[in-house]
Amino acid sequence: MIVDANIVVKWFVAEDDSDAALALRRHGELFAPDVMLIECRNALLKKVRRQAITADEARRVEREIDSVGVAILPSAPLLREAFRLALQMGEPIYDCIYLAAAIATERILVTADEKFAAKVRRMSGAPDRIELLADLRT
Repeated sequence: MIVDANIVVKWFVAEDDSDAALALRRHGELFAPDVMLIECRNALLKKVRRQAITADEARRVEREIDSVGVAILPSAPLLREAFRLALQMGEPIYDCIYLAAAIATERILVTADEKFAAKVRRMSGAPDRIELLADLRT
C-alpha cells in the first residue's frame, strides 16, 4: 500500500481514525513518495499554530518521521503523471503524487481525504487505486 501524510501523522498524533491508521502498519510493507516527509512536517507545523499540539510534541514527532518504516519512493519519476492527474482532477499536485505512485507501483493508495478519494473513484483509469481509511476500519 501507498500511504499519504495524513495517514502517517495519525500514527503520532491522536486524531479520528488513528486506530485504523495504526492498524495499517501491520499490513506488510508500506510505501510513500518522498513528498510525504515534507507534508508530515508541514502538518505538524499547522497543528502547533492551531495549538492542537505543543512545539515539543511536534519536535518529538518530527524526529521520528524519517524512521517510521515506510519505504520512500522518489517523486521525480512520478511528476509527469502527477501533473496530468492534477490537471484532470483539479487537485493539488501534492495529492496526485501519491496517486501517481499507486498507479506506477500497482498498489493501493490509502488516504483519510474523503473528497480526494471520491474524485479518484469517479475518474476513469484509477478508481481501484484508492481506499479510504474509514472504509478499512476493523
